[in-house]
Amino acid sequence: NVPSTQLTGEDLTDGSIGVLDLMVKCKLAPSKKEARRLVEQGGVEVDGEKVTDVAASYTADQMAGDGLMLKKGKKVFHRAALKQ
Repeated sequence: NVPSTQLTGEDLTDGSIGVLDLMVKCKLAPSKKEARRLVEQGGVEVDGEKVTDVAASYTADQMAGDGLMLKKGKKVFHRAALKQ
């Protein structure tokens, strides 16, 4: 039972959303500055892969269906999906 956030097309910029914006929208970080620090320190995973680039972005296609599974640190999981 993982908390989840439904994103809309308005949340995307040119059909994608950056990892920092995604973390703030999902309330995994209070600000983009804090999200950037988490990524730089290696504390963020998306779909099981560590995010090392603060400029990483995810497309609407990647968020369709079940969406993306975000992991902050060792214990905080969150699912981000696009509203159909």
